[in-house]
Amino acid sequence: MIVRIPNNNINEREYVINIILNEFLGIEYSIEVGASHYEIHLDNNKKLVIKDTFFNIYQNNLEYLSLNNIPKRIEDLDIFAASFFMLTRWEEYVNKTRDCHDRFSAVESLAYKQGFLGKPIVNKYIENLKNTLLELDGSLTFKQHQFTQYISCDVDEPFDDTVKNINNLIRVCAGDLLKRQSPLLAIKRVRRYVFNKFENYKYDENYTFDWYMDVCEKEGVTATFYFIPDSREEMNGCYSLEDAAILNLIKHIDSRGHKIGLHGSYQTYKDKKKAKVQKNKLDDVMTSLGINQQIKGNRQHYLRWNSSITPSVLNDAGFEYDTTGSYADRVGFRYGVCYEFSMFDFLNRTRLNIKQRPLIVMECTVIDELYMGLGYTEQTIKIIKGMKRECAKYNGNFSLLWHNDHFRNVRDKGIFKGVLSCL
Repeated sequence: MIVRIPNNNINEREYVINIILNEFLGIEYSIEVGASHYEIHLDNNKKLVIKDTFFNIYQNNLEYLSLNNIPKRIEDLDIFAASFFMLTRWEEYVNKTRDCHDRFSAVESLAYKQGFLGKPIVNKYIENLKNTLLELDGSLTFKQHQFTQYISCDVDEPFDDTVKNINNLIRVCAGDLLKRQSPLLAIKRVRRYVFNKFENYKYDENYTFDWYMDVCEKEGVTATFYFIPDSREEMNGCYSLEDAAILNLIKHIDSRGHKIGLHGSYQTYKDKKKAKVQKNKLDDVMTSLGINQQIKGNRQHYLRWNSSITPSVLNDAGFEYDTTGSYADRVGFRYGVCYEFSMFDFLNRTRLNIKQRPLIVMECTVIDELYMGLGYTEQTIKIIKGMKRECAKYNGNFSLLWHNDHFRNVRDKGIFKGVLSCL
């Protein structure tokens, strides 16, 4: 197969064609430059022409990067430009609106405004292209994708921080007695403190790791637990990788056959040096514990992400994949796709080695009042299961983040178990 393209924005065109034809469809092809539009020449001498509705308008490199160039409707773009728009998230570079954590919000996105955030629109483009190609050449074969559940936990608070040390215990117990007027709460907290000291966490509501792994194993799923390597700076976790309890937890997770990943600290999303130091630190811990698995994956704390910087930060740090790719305020398909794909540094116009494994659902996005605020309702269950079914429809990846400290009641546990077992 030969793909002929116009003689402008070549790096951008080559990237998105490779993602769609090679990574997603598994087609071998070569590229020639010199056409007026996209021309796909099949081996049986038939040709598919896809009109270029975007890059031909902006002839100079990076000229398209303007707020005014965000399409009014995604349907106005050809499938290559539309896929490039979604996969690179250049929209988030030209729209500077951010929340209090310097995050681009879902409600600012074209996908949300046009009502397709809940649908993997790039997967739809891929299916349409595949069907059109088959009409032209029925002998074509395509890559077979397999539906996969990626279940993961960001380990922000592995233990109840109020009983971490005697000072915390005294301060919070005083609040139990004086402010909350509950001697029972204080007694339970003291009991938790004592048991935790002896590494018995049966009274610690945050320590749900064995239950978490039990549920995953029952469904044949290997979970990944992402640890923050450095909690000394503000807005990070409440532990250190030097803590004996954390080291024991990492060993325990590994002994049960589950995976460890890095939860890049609040400050790393724009800091190449810190990202590399943190990966090296967790790698060294794994080696010191005699654990053979390598640290391959990352998710940024608070889902902090800068589409023009963070991919190259993580690429240079040596990660194989990142799975930050969701919005904090709404669930859905931030990248428009439920397949893993190679990322692109659109400012330097370079394809990266790191892959994005898009996060589809974070539990607190749907449940907590801070975001969608749907609580423990049938609507919550319907939305999460609906996202999973959308992924299954395209034999894609359903990536679910559920924090270990968000199993404080039977409703949390029930929703989690129900989502894992449904299809």
